[in-house]
Amino acid sequence: MNKSLIDHTFVVIDLETTGISRFDRICEIGMIRIEGNEIVDRFDSLINPGVSINNTVFHGIENWMVKDAPSFRDIADQVADYIRGTVLIAHNAPFDMRFIRYEFQRLNTDLSNVALCTLKLARKLHPRFPTHRLDYMLREYDIINEHHHRAVNDAESSARLFLQMQHRLEEAGIETISSLKKWGLPYDHKWCENTLVENSKCGCELMTRDSLI
Repeated sequence: MNKSLIDHTFVVIDLETTGISRFDRICEIGMIRIEGNEIVDRFDSLINPGVSINNTVFHGIENWMVKDAPSFRDIADQVADYIRGTVLIAHNAPFDMRFIRYEFQRLNTDLSNVALCTLKLARKLHPRFPTHRLDYMLREYDIINEHHHRAVNDAESSARLFLQMQHRLEEAGIETISSLKKWGLPYDHKWCENTLVENSKCGCELMTRDSLI
């Protein structure tokens, strides 16, 4: 992890899910591949989660849209091949990493990739910003996302954000993955039981990943 950031291959992941408890499932995945500080490839797919989607109002994905979509099991090999040997990135990495880990764990395997969190990087780089949610950070960096809360669009926006933040990381003397350790990164993507959301805590308000930021 001592080689320069530009020498790593990154995959930026964004997931849309049926809800936010550990018992919910992925209903869409978007991945953006970065090599040499350039976006070189994209992967996206709706996923049939096998359970009802509760967060439709958040991302617009309805049950009928995923009826004929592949299950995660169907595309697991593709996903594994796509991320093999890469550094993963997500905005609010605890959310995305935990969900994708649980999908692989259901198939008796797991992730071993190092993961970075652009939300945590944004907090370190811009401590005076009132919020570090993705939509706010994109406005501050003049990045346009025409389809917010759809997986591949959010993944691409997060990728462009990361590429721009790399310049600020270099100015701060952060040039390798190992040098990020002083900022608490890479992220240790283990499920935290405290992230479980009980119905008694939700009330009438829809809970989303932004509720966990």
